[in-house]
Parts: sequence; structure tokens; C-alpha cells
Amino acid sequence: MKTKGLCLIFIFTLLISCSDNHFRRFDILPEDQRWQASDAKVYEFDIENDSQFYTIEFQFSHVYGYQFSTIPINFTLKSPDGKTEVIDIDLAIADDSGKQLGDCSGDVCDLFYTIKERTKLQKGKYKVTVSHSFTGPFLPNVIGIGLAVQNEK
Repeated sequence: MKTKGLCLIFIFTLLISCSDNHFRRFDILPEDQRWQASDAKVYEFDIENDSQFYTIEFQFSHVYGYQFSTIPINFTLKSPDGKTEVIDIDLAIADDSGKQLGDCSGDVCDLFYTIKERTKLQKGKYKVTVSHSFTGPFLPNVIGIGLAVQNEK
């Protein structure tokens, strides 16, 4: 499993270097692959150019053959002026026929969800909190989660 994790990190780093990212961070979960309900992930980034368009994207990496077709994900976006926006989604993992919706390689699938697309952001510090509202104490078979803010042209 450690070898797979290292390969994942290498591929992820390679992807980062080939894109126009303003911010990107990916958190690999512990080896037991459990995203604890109490483990909300916090991502902070600064915007200096408020004339630029940005896309904010969430990454969810999971074990192939995930046992749930959807999972409840919660995003809280806090802007520099203190305003808070809450976005709750049911992230689709598989379609009705059971086909995985993510990009899968071996036993790892990466799923991307666009939170905000081609939007202007005001100057200052942003804070995005990502959590889940799964009914159990943890969400199983999660390899990691991440957030990217990309410059759009």
C-alpha cells in the first residue's frame, strides 16, 4: 500500500506541474483509509488578482469498487469579507449501472467535482472547509481528498 501511495503522490505532483494552478493541496488519509467524521479538512489560499477568473475543484480519491453510489460532502467557503457560503452535495461515485464515475487506475479512483466554475474572487484570504455527513463515525475506503484553485483564461 505504501508503494501505491508513493506512486499516487508522484503522479499527483506531475499533474500539478503541468497545469495552471493557483493553489493545490491533497491530503492522504491514514493507512486504514477511513475519513473520520471529526476530521474536517481546511484549505486556505490567498487571492491577489481580483480581475482573474478562477475554478475551485474538489478531489476525492477512493478504493475501486466503492460500496456507496453517493456520499454526502459539505463545503464551507469563507471569503475575505467574512461571508460564508455552505454547499452540501451528494457526490456521485457510480452511475445507476454501478460503473465508477472517477478516473480509475488499478484499485485507485480519482473523482473531481467543480465547486465553483470560472468565477471572480475578491482579493484576500479564503478558507474552504470540507467535511462529510456520512451516518457512521467514518467514511471507509477513502485514500485522500484535496482542493485546487485554478486560474482560468
